[in-house]
Amino acid sequence: MLSETQVWFTRIIRGTPEQVRQAHRDPDLLRRWLLGPDGWRMSECQVAHQVGDPYRFAWEKEEAGSDGFALYGELKELDEPHREVTTESMEGVVGEPNLNEQTLRAVDGGTLLTLVVTYPNAEVRDMILNTGMTDGMETSYARLEEVLSASSRS
Repeated sequence: MLSETQVWFTRIIRGTPEQVRQAHRDPDLLRRWLLGPDGWRMSECQVAHQVGDPYRFAWEKEEAGSDGFALYGELKELDEPHREVTTESMEGVVGEPNLNEQTLRAVDGGTLLTLVVTYPNAEVRDMILNTGMTDGMETSYARLEEVLSASSRS
């Protein structure tokens, strides 16, 4: 935790910044890796490509009749392929959006992905972190590496 409202996530992803960025903006690739825990699928994938564009990602459990959820926001800043800033809200939850700043930097062994999330307040931060979000992020990033590895073999 950086502060009452900011959390910092980092992970090295095996792949170049360009490959990691492409995997964040290609709907076909996103549907393969941005799934969180096993048993979920992405049911909607609207990607923002330019500053000011909206995005929306929705997920549902693979088992029939399960509830799902969606995240949406706007692309606020973009410096391809190294940095993007987006707002993020959960559909159906009232309140100010989070602000996400993601950076990609080439390092030995791949790309250092850094994500700084600024929450509206500590209560929202705690609520979101207690959802198991970090486990889902790690599972998704491991899948991302598998997708990048398979792409480089093709």
